[in-house]
Amino acid sequence: MMPLSNPLQWCLLVGATLLFTALFMVAGLPGATLLGPMAAAILLGVRGASIELPKRFSWLAQALTGGVVARSMDVTILHDVALHWFPMLMALSTMLAGAVLVGWLLERSGRFPGGTALWGTMPGAAPAMIAMAGDFGGDPRFVAVMQYLRVIVVVVLASLVCHFLLGSVPVPIAVPGAVPGAVPAPSASVASTLALVAVALAGGWAGTVTRLPAGPLLGPILLGGTLNMTGLVVLDSPSWLIAVAFTIIGWTTGLRFRRELLRDLVASVPLMLLSTFGLVAMSLGSAWLLVTLTGKDPLTAYLATSPGGLDSVTVVALGSAADVPFILTLQTLRLFGTILMSVLLVRFLRRR
Repeated sequence: MMPLSNPLQWCLLVGATLLFTALFMVAGLPGATLLGPMAAAILLGVRGASIELPKRFSWLAQALTGGVVARSMDVTILHDVALHWFPMLMALSTMLAGAVLVGWLLERSGRFPGGTALWGTMPGAAPAMIAMAGDFGGDPRFVAVMQYLRVIVVVVLASLVCHFLLGSVPVPIAVPGAVPGAVPAPSASVASTLALVAVALAGGWAGTVTRLPAGPLLGPILLGGTLNMTGLVVLDSPSWLIAVAFTIIGWTTGLRFRRELLRDLVASVPLMLLSTFGLVAMSLGSAWLLVTLTGKDPLTAYLATSPGGLDSVTVVALGSAADVPFILTLQTLRLFGTILMSVLLVRFLRRR
């Protein structure tokens, strides 16, 4: 990159972030508030940018992400689980086992840095997987491409499935700052926002000092999820706060890109796509289990087991005749299962 001062580089990064985020939102891409900052940071990174974010910002972004994930836990999840716990357990186990299998096969191919393929194939919680990969031996740049390439493919396939089953195509427009959870509330109160920030900071601190694997992320999830489900507090956050957390993760990941990495990334895209279609094929097996054991319609079962972003799949479901609460419940359980499985992977990789 041309020799520019750090303040000017930051100005360019902010300007490019706003531009890319706006373009992605207009295009309806899922996760625009993460992809926009990441694309801007990649552009500067491959041009030789010298700026970087302090590690404490990454810690804060993980804690806020954990708090936002925790807000999706409510009592309706318990009702659906009590009614269909065995089929859900079977479907969830099949999805996670399939993701680990695909990740292991990719690891065996030798085309990805050690540990990276496992993080990239875990279904859901893309910002969390990117952040955790950077902390525990994977390459977050590859993980970011794998996660969001899969999300885009899954959303397109889900829209096509709805089209052929219902004769209409729901448009999966990404909500600014959309994250795993229910359909976004119209607005967040000051009290619920402060509660979420407090839970994120307290849970992140507790997870860090107790040396919990992925503590800054998992601590707020455990603390906030418990408080939210018991009704002791109401957690919510404005879209701008979520966008700040995602921007930090996007910048941290994107600024690590360098020109010499692009060739390896482009060469790995076919394998990434193959793994994505492998995950989709395995999700069809989980969907078949749900149809057989619960009597749910095939569209509901398919959307409930799709390995894409929870927010994007939910928006697709809203444009169909599917059972949205059931889809949301299983997708949320998959989200938490993905994070817990990732913690186990962390411990496994540490032993290796």
